[in-house]
Amino acid sequence: MIKLKFNAIFILFLAITACSKHYVKQSEDSLSFYYNGKDADKVLFYSDINDFRGKKFKQSGEYWIYTLNKPGDVEEIKFFYKADGQVYLPECQMKIKDDFGGELCIIEF
Repeated sequence: MIKLKFNAIFILFLAITACSKHYVKQSEDSLSFYYNGKDADKVLFYSDINDFRGKKFKQSGEYWIYTLNKPGDVEEIKFFYKADGQVYLPECQMKIKDDFGGELCIIEF
């Protein structure tokens, strides 16, 4: 019975992440951002860590990936993406209003 519940939860997790347009993998010293946009030609990452200067994602199959090394004195970052020039704010647990009437995601290290 427990194995059946585990399998059901695992399958649900795979289904959710497979349909997700965005997810983040966190390690001790970095964050890797994954954007599922196989039709995109260019995806950029903007954050307060890099003074909101766009940094290019690298395409790998269906996903675009950007890895950010954690600066030593930072506990959270504010960020958003642009895919083919269009702002994309991924699903995130914490958001904050920006100075231009939009929103930024916040993620903690």
